[in-house]
Amino acid sequence: EEDEDSGRRRCPRDAMIVTNVDNFYVTDDKIINSPSRERGVSEEDEFAMRVHGCELIQEAAVLLKASQQVACTGQVLLHRFYAKRSMVKFDVRRVAATSVFLACKLEECPRKLRDVVNVFHRMSRRREKKPLTHLEYFSKRYEDIKADLVRVERHMLREFGFCIHAEHPHKFVLNYLRMMGQDSAMMNAAWKIANDSLRTTLCIRFKAYKVAVACIYLAARKLRVVLPEDPPWWDLFDVTKEQIEMMCESVLAVYELGKTEYVAMGPEPPPGATSPTKPSIIEGPIGNPSEPAGPIETREDVVKNLKEGKDVVAAVGSAREKERRTGR
Repeated sequence: EEDEDSGRRRCPRDAMIVTNVDNFYVTDDKIINSPSRERGVSEEDEFAMRVHGCELIQEAAVLLKASQQVACTGQVLLHRFYAKRSMVKFDVRRVAATSVFLACKLEECPRKLRDVVNVFHRMSRRREKKPLTHLEYFSKRYEDIKADLVRVERHMLREFGFCIHAEHPHKFVLNYLRMMGQDSAMMNAAWKIANDSLRTTLCIRFKAYKVAVACIYLAARKLRVVLPEDPPWWDLFDVTKEQIEMMCESVLAVYELGKTEYVAMGPEPPPGATSPTKPSIIEGPIGNPSEPAGPIETREDVVKNLKEGKDVVAAVGSAREKERRTGR
């Protein structure tokens, strides 16, 4: 084609090649009809095991002294893989361990496979409340686990097409809040919720910048921070009220779930079932390690206020606030 202004020839639009390294997103239909669901796994069990796998990744990253970036990327890889393959065939503990191993390499924080195997072995023993024993390096059990992780890694890379870049909402959370002139308390609260959001499938359903907006919304409700309503502040970041509603529901579902417990999905799961665990959060960008974000309000409350057009100021857990004051 010829450019009318310059007279130069230019490449047709349909011939231009545009690459995007952060392009692994699936529709809600794909989530509802996931490979695990097609193999008979219930929606509740699949959700609980996704959360459980993310908790294992978070804990392993701490024990391996890896960065929070490793934990975040590992959780994204786990969700991506289960969008392609079934929990019945690939046990969540093996996928969690492999996700940590891959994330360490991707985030330039490499850890030896031997260390990853030992950490997950120790976590398994501790969750079962069994004596902590050393896994012999040349034992058959060690070789079997190692071979299994290598096998799962091969499957993961094949499903991802060897493109495993992941973008997280944390940087958007900080940038947006700085733009709105918010303080460190708001940043810490939104950061924790961003960590918790990675336990859901939001990372494979929405772009990271949209998830960041939902995290800010929930943090504002928790801290009773007033944000602009006319026009709605989220319009500035190209996010709709309906999208915020869906994302808030997913995050609050994690808080309502509470403790998770390992459930074997396949006929031959690897040994070492785990006991109930709590969601854990690693330190945010400011200050010392802090507590998990915890429940904010029920999904029904958030959805109701969104549909009524109310933002942070309206009906933010008044009954809960009265109970708290009475308790004092």
